Amino acid sequence: PMSSDTRIAVAAVGFDLGGTLYHHRDAPMRWLEQGQTAIERLFDACGIDRSKARVTTDHKRPAGCCTRLRKRIRRAAASEVGKDVFGAFFEIFRRRLEAYPDAIETLAALKQSGFAVGALTNVPLGMPRRTIQQDLERLGLAPYIDGFVTSFEVGLRKPRRAPFERLATTLAVDLQEIAYVGNLPTDVTGALAAGWGGGWGGGGGGK
Repeated sequence: PMSSDTRIAVAAVGFDLGGTLYHHRDAPMRWLEQGQTAIERLFDACGIDRSKARVTTDHKRPAGCCTRLRKRIRRAAASEVGKDVFGAFFEIFRRRLEAYPDAIETLAALKQSGFAVGALTNVPLGMPRRTIQQDLERLGLAPYIDGFVTSFEVGLRKPRRAPFERLATTLAVDLQEIAYVGNLPTDVTGALAAGWGGGWGGGGGGK
């Protein structure tokens, strides 16, 4: 927490996305609860006979813990075929995406006040940047966001420092000039550890 007499010259505000600016209505964001349906969509996109496919999910060792698998997923997601396959996989998590009621109003007010506005979000391995761009456009948030960064393109997740540094570079401001809004402890601790001007926990359009 920041003391009441702390003064920071804030030039930009960064936001987390899921759980902060938008949410998945009636659809949990956790992999274990939606993963099977998503895998079935991926099989369909690849033309794989589900009855002949074997799928094993290791709950104790997620894909993010395996460096070699991470590299393979990155290469596959970058290919033309991979873009369509991964798009089919992630669509199950996006079907009920909704912006919080005050999200656009909050972002518009910041822009009108002269602040640069950005977004920094952790995403699953393989999720292409265009997926986030499409979500922002579909929800009407894109016109108010000057730039965004995902953990997949950086190669590290919040609360690591690198994603926060990347967003500062994207918005062309110093680390100390950014305030950050997120809904998880990792948002707050990561922002403060990176030297950002502040971090606040919350959700629902920046509340």
